[in-house]
Amino acid sequence: MLLRKQNQTCFYAIDFDKILDVKTLRLHLKMIQRNSDVNTENRLEELIEDSIKVVHFYPNHNIENYNFYSRTRGYDTINYLLKHYLKDKNKITVSEIFYSGIMIENDSQFVRFEYINQEKVNEIYNLLKCVEFDELIKYYNLEEMQNIVYKLIHPDKFVYLKEEFNELKRFYEEAEKLNAFVVVKIS
Repeated sequence: MLLRKQNQTCFYAIDFDKILDVKTLRLHLKMIQRNSDVNTENRLEELIEDSIKVVHFYPNHNIENYNFYSRTRGYDTINYLLKHYLKDKNKITVSEIFYSGIMIENDSQFVRFEYINQEKVNEIYNLLKCVEFDELIKYYNLEEMQNIVYKLIHPDKFVYLKEEFNELKRFYEEAEKLNAFVVVKIS
């Protein structure tokens, strides 16, 4: 339902990244009400209602345990390492691991969303669960990666990348346990 709504109107999609943050949406609504833009106000009211419904589906209505935020922005570094690891170890060739969902249009040049269905979440979890960071990092090649990896993480930051990789594994494990879909926000 949410995907259909955000695809039907770019006005709904503009604030889609705040779907889990009812407080921020309400703050936006208050600011917009002062400008008396009825269309924008209606869109935000609808998004707030949907946000409350979405949060209701989380266990104990708590979203904190079911979010993953890349502090290093090293997802492309991890994606590169995983692609090479999987090709070498499992003889699986993949082009994108985390960007393999359905693109959610949101009329923004700075933010992009991908919807990853339950089947793909399970597939990603099954790929990640057996991978240890120490094995993965063996595929790091600074010279080769320098010009093709967005926000490349350098060796002096590996400790943070390892922590993030383990958090990512836990995130997909939780999503798999709940048989949940994932929405990836890339900004």
